[in-house]
Amino acid sequence: MSKPKNWPDTLPYLTAPLHSKELSPSQLQTLRTNPRNSSSHTIQIIPASSTQTPSTNVKIQPIQEPSHPANGQYGLFAARDLKPGAFILPYLGRVHGGGGGTDPHSDYDLWLDRDADIAVDAGREGNEGRFVNDYRGVKRRPNAEFGAAWCERWGQLCVAFWVVGSPGKKGRLEGIRKGEEILVSYGKCFWEERMAEAERVGED
Repeated sequence: MSKPKNWPDTLPYLTAPLHSKELSPSQLQTLRTNPRNSSSHTIQIIPASSTQTPSTNVKIQPIQEPSHPANGQYGLFAARDLKPGAFILPYLGRVHGGGGGTDPHSDYDLWLDRDADIAVDAGREGNEGRFVNDYRGVKRRPNAEFGAAWCERWGQLCVAFWVVGSPGKKGRLEGIRKGEEILVSYGKCFWEERMAEAERVGED
């Protein structure tokens, strides 16, 4: 299967990061610098076997719950039980620098390295990661989080998702069960920008 089930026909499905032509030599060097070469690195190393595409950890499904903020759209759900702290999948898209490379209207742009001014935008192309929804209005807390990782398959830094353990019975941490929606926090900045944009539209 070259594409996951329910992937939109109008969007290119990526099996590797797509580099913007505007990336500078220093940004490309940052992307391709293996953290193993740094004595102080804290970035997790993801083996190639964990980043096969399409991902076997997740599935894209339509949301049909009237109370869900994304009702009528799609979400990303666990295709198997995922333990606390487990790697879920990489977030693939167009890897670009800030400034002119940023689409101000994209809801799919995530920072990879703020100091190096590198981000990943899955608005126009991407992988299953673009379907991860925010937890607000769905659950009390997110069950996943995203951050930077070194992906051995592509030999570069990537944005990736992991399971956040939640308190369960007898104080044990619980992961994400098969069939459960994978939810993250988009962050306060995301929602503040959306509210400001809505206010500007209302004033026009």
